[in-house]
Amino acid sequence: MHEQRRETILVVDDDQELRGGICRILRREGYTAIPAGRGIEAQWCVEQHGAKVDLLIAGLAGPEGDAYHLGIPLGRLLSCVPVLFISASAREAHVRSGLLHPHTPFLRTPIPPAILTRRIRQLLDRLRLHPLM
Repeated sequence: MHEQRRETILVVDDDQELRGGICRILRREGYTAIPAGRGIEAQWCVEQHGAKVDLLIAGLAGPEGDAYHLGIPLGRLLSCVPVLFISASAREAHVRSGLLHPHTPFLRTPIPPAILTRRIRQLLDRLRLHPLM
C-alpha cells in the first residue's frame, strides 16, 4: 500500500461491481473512497462528508438519470470539487448528446488501475496548484 493520502473521493455509479472496484483501487492507493450507488445516496454522502470531498467520480448514465442531473444538487454542495466522469460509452457519444464538454475529465470503462490513479492524481494536483475558488 502507498502512503496514506489526505484526499477523499466520492464514487457514484449504479454499477456496484465497477463502483466497488474503483473504491478498492483508491483505498489501495491510500485515498479515502466513499461509494454511492444512486443520486439520493450520493447527496446523503456529500451532506455527511461534504467539506472533506476532494474529487467526485461519476458515471454518466444510470437508472436514476445521468450524472449531469446528479450534478445539479451536488453542485450546490460541492461547487469547488473537480469531477471525473466515467462511462462504458465513448467520450464522443456523450459530447454529441450534449452531456459532456470535449475537455471535461473523462475515462472510458473498464479503466486500468494505473490510468485511473494517474488521472486522479493529475486532477487533484491541478486543483492544488489552481484552486477553483
